[in-house]
Amino acid sequence: ALSPGPCKSTVRIGAYRSSLEDRGHSRAMLARCLKDIMNAAASAATTRTRSTRHGARGFTLIELMVALSILAVTGFFAIPAMRTMLLNSRLTSLSNDLLASLMNARTEAVKRQSNTVVCAVLDPTAAAPACTYAGGTSWIVFADTNGNWQWDAGEPIIERHPAVDTSIFVRADGQWVTSFSATGFATPSGLITAMRNITLCDSRGVVALAGSSSTARAVTISPTGRARVVKSVTDVNAALVSASGGAHCP
Repeated sequence: ALSPGPCKSTVRIGAYRSSLEDRGHSRAMLARCLKDIMNAAASAATTRTRSTRHGARGFTLIELMVALSILAVTGFFAIPAMRTMLLNSRLTSLSNDLLASLMNARTEAVKRQSNTVVCAVLDPTAAAPACTYAGGTSWIVFADTNGNWQWDAGEPIIERHPAVDTSIFVRADGQWVTSFSATGFATPSGLITAMRNITLCDSRGVVALAGSSSTARAVTISPTGRARVVKSVTDVNAALVSASGGAHCP
């Protein structure tokens, strides 16, 4: 058998071949030695490739700790801001829904040339919904053909709004019902005290945010029938002053 010693001692294949021929080795022994050298080179290349791959995939403990620290700091500031944004978005969406219902009622009153009513109900999906006149978290819009501020059989129900999220608190003045006449004006109070201010808030209450905004919303209805959403602390508190249940929300 050919000893590995001579194969390892020669760096250049050409020089080693001359050395072997000078010693009188056969061509077969020369081919075997060359094959051993090539196999050893291939094995070394494979080992280097694997080492490089494994090194590229890994992270040091310090790198991992730095990445986790950055993630923790980012989450510390981002999560509260995200929660505030979601709460504000929920209140804005609900106040816009209420505003749309009031505008729809006013438009229908002019179009039908008949009174329309928006009132709080306990179950807007009921076949015969009844205005509560004392609070609620859902509402209906209907054509009040006889002008008695309540739904009667045969009167068209224009809109049914489901109950608001349980995290939202609703405060309103009057008897939680408002009516629009055929002219589009808000019907004055009579036997029923008309609702003119509705306040929406969550567990944060009425707290000032950046600028003039607040954590609550209020929908106000003018005598001319124009409804609008306000969100400044001053406007929301003004709406709360006349609200039933006191000037507090929640």
